[in-house]
Amino acid sequence: MSLPSVNRALYFIPRNIRNHLPVYTDFRTGGAQCFILIKNIQGNTPALAKDLTDSLFDSADPAASRMRVEQHSNRLVIKGARPDWKNRVVLWLRERGF
Repeated sequence: MSLPSVNRALYFIPRNIRNHLPVYTDFRTGGAQCFILIKNIQGNTPALAKDLTDSLFDSADPAASRMRVEQHSNRLVIKGARPDWKNRVVLWLRERGF
């Protein structure tokens, strides 16, 4: 499922110096909590959060139902994530041309 061209123009995620997407995994409280960070978002961060939750994560999955996407200025924090979801986020962004 591809996004309409209108949503693509709402936000942009530039690559870092090493030509990687700025998607990172963060573990806290001794590895019990996993966060996925998407940094350096330019444009409409809430639109990116909505597109991620609507198209990437299956609402029938119990782990995805516990997930929360929080917006902090120019970054997104996906709380309640699993470590392997970072690769899904990167692939999702690459499919959309970032």
